[in-house]
Amino acid sequence: MADRFYTIMIVPENASKSRQFHVPSWMIRALLVVLPILVLVGITLILDYRFVANQVFENRDLQAENRRLRQDVQLYKNRMDSVESSLQRIENFSARLKMITNLMDRDQLSQQLQLPIPVASNNVAFVNVVQDTTPQEKQETSAIDFQFEKLSTQSLTDEQNLHDLYELLSDQKSFLNALPTKKPAEGYFTSGFGVRVSPMGDGAEKMHEGLDIANLVGTPIHSPAQGTVIYAGKKSGYGNIVEIDHGYGLETWYGHTSKILVKPGQLVHRGQVIALVGNSGRSTGAHVHYEVRVHGIPVDPLNYILEN
Repeated sequence: MADRFYTIMIVPENASKSRQFHVPSWMIRALLVVLPILVLVGITLILDYRFVANQVFENRDLQAENRRLRQDVQLYKNRMDSVESSLQRIENFSARLKMITNLMDRDQLSQQLQLPIPVASNNVAFVNVVQDTTPQEKQETSAIDFQFEKLSTQSLTDEQNLHDLYELLSDQKSFLNALPTKKPAEGYFTSGFGVRVSPMGDGAEKMHEGLDIANLVGTPIHSPAQGTVIYAGKKSGYGNIVEIDHGYGLETWYGHTSKILVKPGQLVHRGQVIALVGNSGRSTGAHVHYEVRVHGIPVDPLNYILEN
């Protein structure tokens, strides 16, 4: 007959009395069956835990990579937007240069330009915000960064060159607008610049500081260049006179007029009627006495008149 119980005896090292336990045999057999199963389940749980932990870490790495990629995409998008903005400003400058060199009229210019004149120093600087990258990724990013920086630097250089050219051409155009290149009135040249015998009949020789253009009273007198009226009224010897400051040290005077049509401080344009031919002041007939002065010194007006 099989044993129904197993006896387990425990003998303490420093005790005189031992202890005995009686364990049913079926419990021992059940433990021998269950224990391997529990060990197997434990091993399976440990392996599953390690697998899940690895998946969590991989997911974290993927999330970090996605964040880095999104940062890269946004960074390069901002850089491309900045470069495109620079190129757009360069196109605007080109249009302005075409206008100032008479290759494009102002109506065409107004249709093409929507932005104010830019300043190259206002362009956006680039900052790399990505830090957690591998050596290979850093190398690739550095190569792309170098291309962007090169393109950005080139666009800024071109923009600044166009700035300088625009300012140069603008100043030259302003200077050309200030030159009195038109004849101020229709008529005949009756007396030129230089020493002459006085027309007042006293036989004295004196310096004639301008050019006399004779015509009927009321003939229009035109401004030969753009400028600002600095005096309009009577002056001894000149009668009714208009004085215009054209900038760059250039002034023009118009004496002996019959009627003045402008006021001091008024801006006048080339070809604008400023007065009418007359015979006021010390004059022997209807004409306009026309002077050109450079820094206050009279010069020959014929040196500036381009008309025949």
